[in-house]
Amino acid sequence: MLSWLLNSAAALACELPVPAESVRLERFIQSVPVTGATPSRRTELVLWQDDNMLHVRICAEDPEPGGIVARQMRRDVHGMLAEDRVTLVVDVEGNGRNAYLFAVNALGAQYDALIFDGGQMREDWDARWHSEARVHAQGWSAQLDIPLSVFAQGTTARGPWRINAERWMPRGNERVRLAGISPDREVYSLGDGVAVPAMRSREPGLGLRVKPSLRARSESAAASGTGKARHELEPGLELFHESRQGLRTTAAFNTDFGEAEVDERVVNLSRFELFLPEKREFFLRDAGHFSFGGLDDSAVMPYYSRRIGLDDGGRARNLDAGLKLTGQIQGVDYGVFGARVAGGPTEPGLPDQPATDVAVLRLARGLGDHHRLGFIGTRGDTAGNSDSHLEGVDYQYRLIDWQGDKTLAAYAWAMTSDNAAQGRGQAWGGSLDYPNLGPTGYIELQRVGEGFRPALGYLAEDGVTRGSGSAGWWRRTEAGTDLVPGVDWSFRRRLDGSEQSWLVNPEYAITNAAGDTVIAEAFFEAETLATDYDLLPGVTIPAGRHDWHYLFGYLETARSRPLWGHAELRRGGYYDGRRDEQVVSLGWHTGPRWAWDIGLKRDAIALPGGSYTVKMATLRLDYTPSTRLGGNILLQWDNVSNQMGASARLRWQWSARSELIVALDHLRYSNALRHVEPTQTSALLKLVWNLEK
Repeated sequence: MLSWLLNSAAALACELPVPAESVRLERFIQSVPVTGATPSRRTELVLWQDDNMLHVRICAEDPEPGGIVARQMRRDVHGMLAEDRVTLVVDVEGNGRNAYLFAVNALGAQYDALIFDGGQMREDWDARWHSEARVHAQGWSAQLDIPLSVFAQGTTARGPWRINAERWMPRGNERVRLAGISPDREVYSLGDGVAVPAMRSREPGLGLRVKPSLRARSESAAASGTGKARHELEPGLELFHESRQGLRTTAAFNTDFGEAEVDERVVNLSRFELFLPEKREFFLRDAGHFSFGGLDDSAVMPYYSRRIGLDDGGRARNLDAGLKLTGQIQGVDYGVFGARVAGGPTEPGLPDQPATDVAVLRLARGLGDHHRLGFIGTRGDTAGNSDSHLEGVDYQYRLIDWQGDKTLAAYAWAMTSDNAAQGRGQAWGGSLDYPNLGPTGYIELQRVGEGFRPALGYLAEDGVTRGSGSAGWWRRTEAGTDLVPGVDWSFRRRLDGSEQSWLVNPEYAITNAAGDTVIAEAFFEAETLATDYDLLPGVTIPAGRHDWHYLFGYLETARSRPLWGHAELRRGGYYDGRRDEQVVSLGWHTGPRWAWDIGLKRDAIALPGGSYTVKMATLRLDYTPSTRLGGNILLQWDNVSNQMGASARLRWQWSARSELIVALDHLRYSNALRHVEPTQTSALLKLVWNLEK
């Protein structure tokens, strides 16, 4: 009886009264499998505001609720996007440049992202918003409550918002949208959307959110880097303010990043620094305002936030003070960031790292509907040298209706760096992207001069010309399966001619509408090395020319399945020898609360200069009893570093304004090395309050 009452109440949720000025959106059109067709199931969105909050009610009808797929409750899990869910994209400026993405599944699990440059997505951005959802006899329904302060819009702004929304239904592999129904276009490709009246705070108040925190930290002697155990109890403070003119200010004082998730372990088999994603919340906020030249994961970047507050070992340092300003003035998007990073110990026996002052300025202005011109400047470096600086300009061209409904995007950029120790250098490059059904392709070229050093950025190497690209034919069947035969290529050449390399990679990729993927590839590579290269302990690649080829296969099942997995197989040549690699991972959702992931990797390398077999293993357990409480345990091991790492994270939002964060990290060395390297252990307990006015 109680279950019947609950289901009946849920079924009536879409019929509850809403304010008269609410916006109702229900004219969805099928994108796949039959573009332009009427949806098989009705979807309705109702938007309205209440003081400083945007409310979104979702009604997703389904005559067979037992077939609804919803297994995730953990936030920002990619697998959620393959389940029954609705995605909302809000462009508050209405000009197709920047937007905010919110997605919710039938259990209320959240996914959010920043959209910038018209269609680039920062998935690591998080906002504070609330969602609830339930499955009932008529399908499923949800409500999103999003503070209007999330949208960084001033009360003096004019013009309507542009809204787009998408519903994905795994049963039948059906995708429906409000606008932009072309199957080769993502819902976050801006320029499409429905105009709705702008929703702005009726009682804006001070536009201030204060986030005080109190943290207790304990570190073993090895983890502290001082040779002595350290125990601390420290306060922290973050301030967020939005003016009526749209200026968004974020200030931080004595901020700690110990709660950020640890990086996934990777054995680096290249000669260049690994590129790792940012995971610290402070740097992720408004991150799209600092993007430059389409280089957000490239071999050269003017600003790479992991340079700030992380030492070479990846250990986080406190932010003594940080200030970030973002917004728009007279059509100019801007981002300003400045910080002082605390000094501290590095390794026993080495001098302490000094406190560091750094600054970044980013400006961008749209020129008409398709063009944008920008500037970036940085000052300071992680070694404390304030004389280091960089300046750059970039240009973007983006067209979403070329030849009717095709997308074409291009970037061009140039930068100059000046460092007291390394001197002066220049770099320039550009890219062209044509991501459409039928002929599809991408090309990028870069030239990085000798002495170019982006002190606050990322650089694989200087003194090089490189390029990469792809070309293929993207075909989609009536069942929604993507078939993409194509070829990838890349080249690299040192400016002095001492080294060069090239790669040609024909491939065939098949992805069905459910998200299962199979890829078959062949690689043909050549490289000329100027000096010997120590690849792994006891394994050396000699200088000279090397030619090799190999086969590669990839298989992945959709993560919306209760049991999913992926496998990789590589067999064939490697320089003057052979490399055989096997990767297997398996995930199991025992229910919406529990999820297991296990990964195994074996990489056997045999060369005339030595042989080595790389072995890695990971195990992750997630427990998410509600959208306000979640935790995970991650175990990682590899036989190259001989490290066994264990980390645990727990986040509990026990009220709308308060949360508790617990972080534990333990690192020990296996085999004989454990007698040489001491065990590292650290623990963090953090209480956070959010006060708004």
